[in-house]
Amino acid sequence: MLIATSCLLTLSLASISAFADSQSTDEQVLYSYEGNVTDISILPVDLVSYIGKPAFFIAEAVKFKAPKANWKVDSVQLYAWDGYDGSNESIPSERIISLEIRDKDLNLLYKFADSQIPYTNYARNATGMYPLTIEIPQISVSGDFYICFYDRGAIAIASEPLNKTSENSFLYVDGSLLNSTLPTAETTVTPVNWIMKVTGR
Repeated sequence: MLIATSCLLTLSLASISAFADSQSTDEQVLYSYEGNVTDISILPVDLVSYIGKPAFFIAEAVKFKAPKANWKVDSVQLYAWDGYDGSNESIPSERIISLEIRDKDLNLLYKFADSQIPYTNYARNATGMYPLTIEIPQISVSGDFYICFYDRGAIAIASEPLNKTSENSFLYVDGSLLNSTLPTAETTVTPVNWIMKVTGR
């Protein structure tokens, strides 16, 4: 009886493992960046004064291309920092962040909004940044689509500096896409790529 139970348990675990493997092979990840992710940095940019709009209206936007028609987005991850350094004095104030998925014509497909607190995990990874993951209820996309993230001053979004204007990273403001070329000093501007990845199947 014990041998039979052990065999049944082994078969069950093997089935679960096979199912998990089949599930993971279906999953695909799209990246907004190339190269070494350890090179990313958070630019000390005040987008509100730079764009001249309240933070509520400014989003870091990335254009992705769906691997197939009706591809289902199920999560978005970016890197960010909310100012928390482990001390009581640096505990961040609660604010509302927002994320949108838009089609190639910038029509809204999905909108999410919540406090940033549940999504900022205070354990830094090897990049020195905080991964911030937002689960999505399987939104269907085809062709080009955009992820627009409104940090609203709650967190600083990570980016990688570029030598030329990005073809996929933008600022989304009042229904329009602007080049993600930001001031890094009083007399210097730098094109950047927002560090973001999208998972789906």
